[in-house]
Amino acid sequence: MNGNKNLFIVKCVLLLVVLLTLGACTTLQRGDFTLLTTSSDQQVRVAQQQWQVQQGAKNYSLEVIVERNTNHWRWIMLNQLGQRVVTVESKAGQVQIERLQSHPANQLLPELLQAWQFSYWPLADLQAADPRWLFAERAGRREARFSGILRASIEYQQITDRANPWQGSLSYNTPEFSLLIHSQPLN
Repeated sequence: MNGNKNLFIVKCVLLLVVLLTLGACTTLQRGDFTLLTTSSDQQVRVAQQQWQVQQGAKNYSLEVIVERNTNHWRWIMLNQLGQRVVTVESKAGQVQIERLQSHPANQLLPELLQAWQFSYWPLADLQAADPRWLFAERAGRREARFSGILRASIEYQQITDRANPWQGSLSYNTPEFSLLIHSQPLN
């Protein structure tokens, strides 16, 4: 009986070692950048945005109403018929998601949230969130690098006042998808 107990313990230890080894071999995953729930920007931002998403052969349009202040943010995503697809908001330091209907955007939701934050949050906030990421901005272009590899680039071509990216258009590009955002402030 003692031999069976020792064999069981050895199997458990080996299983644990295998799981830890596999965990160390993972690559960049959705959760590698923790979404921010606060912003150092003191101004309340409310905007209506039209999003054009392209992911491989999939293309779709979305209407997104966004609101952000220092300690809270929320966005409501609507499909082309004006029906609510998802509501996402930060509450008490946590991101809460309410999916209301099936839509291709639901499968890309973590990446779309990340794209929105990478595009509109102050660089200092982004950099402080995770030191593995490096953010740089120059000449109307923002880049996000993970372990030295370019993961996203944001072009602010149609924004006349760079201090207010909430007015105008930008393009967000990654190897996985691209996003064109037309933004109009509501406040």
